[in-house]
Amino acid sequence: MKNKSVFFYFIVSALFLGMISPNWLSDGMFMDGVLYATISRNLAENLGSFWDLHLTDTLAPHFHGHPPFAFVLQSLFFRLLGDNLITERLYSLLTFLITAFIIRGIWKQLVDEQYKKMSWLPLLLWVSVPIVTWAAPNNILENTMMVFTSLSVYYTLKSEIKNRFLYLFLAGFSLSLAFLTKGFVGLFPIAILFWMLIFKKTNVPRFFSGLTILISATILPFFFMYLFIPEGIDSIIAYINKQVVGSISNTVTVENRWFILTKLLNELLPIGIMAAAIFIATRKIKVARLPGKWFLIFLSLGLSGVLPIMISLKQSGFYILATFPIFSVAFGLLLAPRLNVLLNKISPNNKILKYTSICLFLTSIMLNLINFNTIGRDEDKISDVYAMIEEIPANAVISIQENLRKDWTLHAYFGRYANISLDKKTPAINEYLISNVDSEIILNPDYEKINIKLSLYTLYKKKGDVSLEKTAIASGFIPVESSLTVDGSSEK
Repeated sequence: MKNKSVFFYFIVSALFLGMISPNWLSDGMFMDGVLYATISRNLAENLGSFWDLHLTDTLAPHFHGHPPFAFVLQSLFFRLLGDNLITERLYSLLTFLITAFIIRGIWKQLVDEQYKKMSWLPLLLWVSVPIVTWAAPNNILENTMMVFTSLSVYYTLKSEIKNRFLYLFLAGFSLSLAFLTKGFVGLFPIAILFWMLIFKKTNVPRFFSGLTILISATILPFFFMYLFIPEGIDSIIAYINKQVVGSISNTVTVENRWFILTKLLNELLPIGIMAAAIFIATRKIKVARLPGKWFLIFLSLGLSGVLPIMISLKQSGFYILATFPIFSVAFGLLLAPRLNVLLNKISPNNKILKYTSICLFLTSIMLNLINFNTIGRDEDKISDVYAMIEEIPANAVISIQENLRKDWTLHAYFGRYANISLDKKTPAINEYLISNVDSEIILNPDYEKINIKLSLYTLYKKKGDVSLEKTAIASGFIPVESSLTVDGSSEK
């Protein structure tokens, strides 16, 4: 069975690599991932600092939308590998490889010897979750946070099994890094001690002593930060005010608070289908059972990372990415005894399993290489940006039409590819101006259209020195009846 496990690892790897192949090595990425890569690249080039991150000169020049730790880690990759599009993709993939090893470590602490050989099972369930293979090539912060939340669970279990509180310090320190990556959503693994008290009947004194150590170890880095790094505390307070308080009180991205639970069920659907198939295949077979208490503990822990998100109407499916390693272990514990019965019927020297798994793995690698240096997501927009940066010098500030001010992907790609900042303020006063290709902009005689092939936008360049008022009125950025004072403010 040990030899067979290798082939199942090949199958799991092939499934994962095959699912990410359209996006991992191709150009184009989820907007947040592009913005985060830009911030990390800037940090590597000494634009901004640990506690005062920099996006562009015109969009979040002092970025406090998230804690800084993931950006700092990714900036190390930029320092090592340089400013290449592959840099953020390798970093993002590495977070999943590390998480996979942690999942494997968690599994081996929970199961008997006969099931340790099935440590590929929770990995199979994990990579079958759609949001997991979506997140891997998209460089979101949850990828990094998932490493630390999973690591915290691993060390908490190690403390429980080895009866050593030292591991709880490591678990708490991991949680502090999770917080420094994505904030309060990274603290849900603390709940594992409560669920062990409920389902595993941990004695109450041990529960309170363990909880005290875990929380203390989580808070301790911030205590030292308060004493010695006051700018760090200022940055975290700015993040809390902007992101946490703002998302609870003002930001609305979903119609109701139940969205995140619906999303959870949709993402777990592939696991449910596999579970149903295994139960049907073994319905007439008497099988042993793994201790159900661990299934209940991990199921409850996963929900602990989902339910608090309902507090806010700012929700998205990838917010719960870090819970899926937990859910995968839970359902793996439920399915392992039944699946083990079926797998015992397969010979360790089964050539079909051997060659099929290897072929699938090699094919998945080829699929990724085929998409290397192609444009996947946002093809027209990326092609336009590349065409325009051939005309616009790097590090420039250029004007954009008013209705493009919230075209965040345009901001993201210009910042990532050429460190170009888009000035969304009116009037247009910079050397270059971008408008929608179908926009009915009043053409300013002092701007001339640059004749390059673009699909979505039109690029203009100023002919020469013109007055601010003349440029603003003629370009259609402000009404003709308005005028400008000396300091740029408008008045009737």
